[in-house]
Amino acid sequence: MDYLVVSNHHTFMISDHNGDIPVEDSPFGLYFYDMRHLSGFQVRLNSQPLELLASSDEHVYRAVFLLTNGASGNEQGLDRQTIAVRRERVAHEAVYERIGVTNYNRTPIECDLTVELAVDFADMFVVRGFAGGPRGSIAPVEYHGDRLRFIYRGADDVVRTTDIHLSVIPDTVDILGAEAPPPSPGPQGEGARRLRQLPTPARAQVHWRLTLEPHATWSVDLTITPATDPLDQQNSRAGESFETALEAVRASYQAWDEAAAIVTTDNPAFNEILRRSSHDLRALTVPFGDLFLPVAGIPWFAVPFGRDSLITSFQALWFQPDLARSTLRYLAAHQGTQDNPWRDEQPGKTLHEMRFGELANTNSVPFNPYYGSIDATLLFLMLFAATVRWTGDRTLYHDLLPAALRAIDWIDLYADADGDGYIAFEPRSTAGLRIQGWKDSRDSVMHPDGTLAEPPLALVEVQAYAYAAKTWMADLFERMGEPDRAAELRLGAAALKERFNADFWLEDEKFYAQAIEVGKGPIREVTSNPGHALLCDLLLPEYAAQVADRLTAPDMLSSWGVRTRSAADPNYNPISYHNGSVWPHDNSLILWGLTRSGFRDKANEIAGRLVAAAAHFRLRRLPELMCGYDRDPETFDGPVPYPVSCRPQAWAAGTGLLIVRSILGLEVDALDNTLHLAPHLPPWLSWVEVQNLRVGERRVHFRATHAGVEIIADGGVEVRIKG
Repeated sequence: MDYLVVSNHHTFMISDHNGDIPVEDSPFGLYFYDMRHLSGFQVRLNSQPLELLASSDEHVYRAVFLLTNGASGNEQGLDRQTIAVRRERVAHEAVYERIGVTNYNRTPIECDLTVELAVDFADMFVVRGFAGGPRGSIAPVEYHGDRLRFIYRGADDVVRTTDIHLSVIPDTVDILGAEAPPPSPGPQGEGARRLRQLPTPARAQVHWRLTLEPHATWSVDLTITPATDPLDQQNSRAGESFETALEAVRASYQAWDEAAAIVTTDNPAFNEILRRSSHDLRALTVPFGDLFLPVAGIPWFAVPFGRDSLITSFQALWFQPDLARSTLRYLAAHQGTQDNPWRDEQPGKTLHEMRFGELANTNSVPFNPYYGSIDATLLFLMLFAATVRWTGDRTLYHDLLPAALRAIDWIDLYADADGDGYIAFEPRSTAGLRIQGWKDSRDSVMHPDGTLAEPPLALVEVQAYAYAAKTWMADLFERMGEPDRAAELRLGAAALKERFNADFWLEDEKFYAQAIEVGKGPIREVTSNPGHALLCDLLLPEYAAQVADRLTAPDMLSSWGVRTRSAADPNYNPISYHNGSVWPHDNSLILWGLTRSGFRDKANEIAGRLVAAAAHFRLRRLPELMCGYDRDPETFDGPVPYPVSCRPQAWAAGTGLLIVRSILGLEVDALDNTLHLAPHLPPWLSWVEVQNLRVGERRVHFRATHAGVEIIADGGVEVRIKG
């Protein structure tokens, strides 16, 4: 699915490259809090579509479309390509659209400009075709001079509106009405995928009759404001101009840049990738009350995701540590409190996904919130320990210690319910996820003969996260004067390490199993999952070396990164979601693990392939995932895109940042006021310079080359450099 996006906070719009949202069935639209507030938005000149000259969404909050009249529809005698139409779009809290029409004829012209609008107020799950449920009603469209209003009274008793303010009163407005379909509860859950049954939208056509002198320009501004009561009481932003909105969102990006670390290198392409990573991360960082955290990705996952938000915050910890602090506070505030099978909720468990739409609010889907992640709670503990150490934030430690202790209790009381020492999942919700690790598609864990593995399952990377959660928290407890808690965690971690390296190791493959099917034995598949264990210090050194070799062997390492599954596996499929594709975030955790385990050249090799892949994508933006094909110089010299990959996507954006940390061997201990550097630059970099790196409240500026490190300003921090 090819699209352009503008986004800011809870508001994002996806359209085709003409700027249109087709009125017919498509997933494009203006979305706000998981509901589609604009399902059609088409601009026509003399009732005809316009031809695209160029479009740009270089800035995530702004898109520009340059169009012209085509050969058809010239009853008025207009020659082709004599009228230019410029559409400029900005996302702030509303979406601001400026449409300019310029006459390049030598004589005056008359023409009709039409904007067709449609609003279906479809839940995101309905748009994606995953679920149905009770449906409210769309009220008749209201029109008053310079304003249109679409109103929906949902089955969840929430009133949603889309206000459209017009800076120029139209000559005519045609209200086409809406007819709501009957409620269709239908099947629910992961197995309920079917053809979308989208509601019939309310529609309106707005017409202006234009008379333009030669080289004259006429323009109109549309302010499109989605609102949800009670989430947003603001019904209209008509008082804010296009220019004001543009300046405000620009200023917010400047503030983001000033708060983050500044990274420059001698590689211009890598600099562009890093800038794209930073601004995509800003675009996906969304406020929720006084807190903010990265949502997972646009368009399907623009909501809080425990696993995604935590991993992204970890990737960006050195770059923008406030992101981790706020993410931890948000997830602690929404920690599980009860045993609720419908939501896969348990006390102390970290949420998987938080949804805000009609289906979530009516409990038609269990995502308000849903807790079906086996790893999010472990990642919460890992990020908590890493963030306190990185920032020296003792207030954060004391504020979130109760949540951390509840998370530790969850490991023993619920995650290892059978007491075998392994963290395993078994879904309880009838509408939740069957597989609850990061590879969460139904067929992501299978035996070599293609038989699907049956939960309960103990995933290899989850055991590594559990080990890291316990050892990292033990280190933190010791630093905070809690030796007894530290000793208890270390005891459990040591037992896990001994048993894990016996049970998960596949001697014939010289690799670790993807999972253990509880009570049955290991899943004897070669996948990328054990690569995550390299960053957790769980693997025996001799086994870690063999894992590093296999991850970088040709069956696993494609031209663009490590595949999710070995190409030699009978279950390999390069165009599957999780069984042979390449995920940048997966690779970033692997290469960071290789760095921590001492395999620096292998880490740099993977980094170089990811950087090469990014150079082939529009805007140098790494996608959520790409197909697992190798480069073929005679046919496909670049990576093959995955059809419905999210763009932008948070942990894909974070990948470039973790590459920098890996190259620099960067570690911070603000509790001890130290910065540790062990740079190992790849051949495609001669130097890396970092400014405004935060060590607690201090700032450090340094430059790393193949020859060593120059400390330009240490800010009172002790810098320890390892050759």
